[in-house]
Amino acid sequence: MQFTYRSYASMIENLLNRGYQIRNYKNWDDTAKTVILRHDVDYNLKKAVALSEVEKKVCNGGGIYFVLVSTDFYNIHSKESRKAINTILENGGSIGLHFDETQYSIFSEEELKKYVCKEAEILSDIVGTRIEAVSMHRPSANMLDADIRFANIINSYSHIYIKEMKYLSDSRRHWRENVDEIIEQGSFTRLHILTHPFWYSQGVESNLKQTLKEAILNASLEYYDNLNDNFRSLQEEIRRSEIERMIYQ
Repeated sequence: MQFTYRSYASMIENLLNRGYQIRNYKNWDDTAKTVILRHDVDYNLKKAVALSEVEKKVCNGGGIYFVLVSTDFYNIHSKESRKAINTILENGGSIGLHFDETQYSIFSEEELKKYVCKEAEILSDIVGTRIEAVSMHRPSANMLDADIRFANIINSYSHIYIKEMKYLSDSRRHWRENVDEIIEQGSFTRLHILTHPFWYSQGVESNLKQTLKEAILNASLEYYDNLNDNFRSLQEEIRRSEIERMIYQ
């Protein structure tokens, strides 16, 4: 499977043609063949919006987008981020908490639960509905083995979703198994598919280095645009075209 929106759309179409129903972490067991479409939004909310647009067209939504509260890559309190989250919801997606345990000094399971619940409350205020699921950002081995249960929040890394379902992931832009072949074979009635919107793009697929380079360059231009919104007469000091020449030379 290529990391393009067209390829992702084809994957969903194949799932539907094979009889899979898109479900969430609460209702996955109400159909004979189920797929959970999970998306961890590690770096860029705009990419998440773009993927939700694909899902809206192909299957009227249904993906679950896990958003970070503690990150240096985006600010969920900003107007632009709130707009992105609302667009995902309008496209038929839902929002979950993406939790980064490395942001805290956590020494016990009780402390972990406290911080997860705290971040879930913050995200709930922004989304306008209760957050019902959490996924861990770069989970430790101990986290994966623990099968932790949170009060009123479903852990997407619970053994039922990772070990009892067929779990497929594109982590680090690499499918460890051929997702298209597994869908075609139809041997598994319960699929849990994790994608990271950051890796997907329009048109021809780029390689890992190109994808990362493009993201870094685009981030530089976005920083300029944000600075321009907050720094009076920025263009009198340095024009956007100058930054573009520095980036693309």
